[in-house]
Amino acid sequence: MEKNKTGKYLKYAIGEIVLVVIGILIALQINNWNEHRKLQLQEQEILKGLEVEFIINHDRLVYVMQTSQLSVEEANKLMSYFYQDISEIQEAKLDSIVYNIQNAWTFNPRKGLLNSIIASGQISLISNVELKNQLASFEDLVNDAQEEQDAVSLLNAKLNVALDEYLNRGRANKIGYEVFVNDGFKSDYNSLFKDHRVYNLINNMNTWRYDIKYEEKEQLKSIDRILVLINEELNND
Repeated sequence: MEKNKTGKYLKYAIGEIVLVVIGILIALQINNWNEHRKLQLQEQEILKGLEVEFIINHDRLVYVMQTSQLSVEEANKLMSYFYQDISEIQEAKLDSIVYNIQNAWTFNPRKGLLNSIIASGQISLISNVELKNQLASFEDLVNDAQEEQDAVSLLNAKLNVALDEYLNRGRANKIGYEVFVNDGFKSDYNSLFKDHRVYNLINNMNTWRYDIKYEEKEQLKSIDRILVLINEELNND
């Protein structure tokens, strides 16, 4: 009889242990599922924020590319007037061309959230490997374009000094800012179009802007791909 009781107690104890182990495993599984879900929700919030950020960057870059294209076209037009008869060309038209050449905007992307998740390591929450790589390499694309833009800025500063020798800049500035005190003095476009220094400065700026156009296209391609990947991840949740 004692042996029978011992056997029953042993089976009961083993059963209790199995139940406890199963309970622990279920609890761990539930905890793991909750943690995984919590990380998924964090990822979704990050992706939504990045989507807003990169939509803004897309619109900014498209506008910058439009002003850059206009600048290149206007520069080519102005260079065609050098050493030519410009008596039939209105001064207001020339003022407008000069303004457009120097009014190309630079792309300053919004990167607050992107920089934050990279610095904090939260980029690891993004499960899509391609998206993660695209985001990590976006800064390199921006820096590459900035090198060309720095060269244009230096040339533009030199061009400003050269143009000041010949032009009443108030008229050109009025086109963009509606600020003009009085006639002051008359611009001397005839002399300007005989100055090879000015021609070379404009030509060099244009050459760099062609490089910038290529960099801008690469950035736009990257932004578009990032937005596609983000959209896919958000819709797959």
